[in-house]
Amino acid sequence: LVTAHQPLPLATIQQLNPIYVDVPQSTAELLQLRRRLADGRLSQNGSYGGQASLLLEDNSEYQLKGMIQFREVSVNPTTGSSILRLVFANPKNELLPGMFVRAVIDEGTNNDAILVPQQCVSRNTRGDAMAMVITANNTVETKMLRIDRAIGNKWLVSDGLKAGDRVIVEGSQRIRPGSIVNPVPEGQAPAAATAAEAEALAPADADSTPAAPDAATTPDNPTTTK
Repeated sequence: LVTAHQPLPLATIQQLNPIYVDVPQSTAELLQLRRRLADGRLSQNGSYGGQASLLLEDNSEYQLKGMIQFREVSVNPTTGSSILRLVFANPKNELLPGMFVRAVIDEGTNNDAILVPQQCVSRNTRGDAMAMVITANNTVETKMLRIDRAIGNKWLVSDGLKAGDRVIVEGSQRIRPGSIVNPVPEGQAPAAATAAEAEALAPADADSTPAAPDAATTPDNPTTTK
């Protein structure tokens, strides 16, 4: 029976279809997003009504897309974050209350993003990121990079590379800045050398990959903020 001032609820009613997903977003991320939108590094996709996707606990992607419903206008002083609410259709009840999921939200697009494989990037003794690139005359030089964040198995480079730069992917351990190399496109095996050529001081082979600012056919571009 229900009594006055009962501390525990008799029953809890939960809606499963559609279902709401609350995502905390830190104030630092929100400020960074607004700065990038203000200076033109990101183009706005729409803060409300934009699409979102979910990664489940087994790292599989939920088949249905969701929508951004609203964002809290205040910040929780304890956590330093605000809540972004997403709504997803859930006809098969695959999503349940209390389940841990990761949301991928498209809030802005960087049309000039440059992504490079993570193995291209190394760090010096001060911890600064750098990569070895090949110049027009096939000479190796080092470029200092500013890394934004990781996207899959690639780094998002915000400064230090431009479209058309050839970045060394493999063979960097055998060469030094100033070396003259014979670049081979990534994934292509170098031509076999004769014994006489091998004995000669031939330029070192180095696999390279061009840095592309906007490869619409690859899944990594355009870059989205999360």
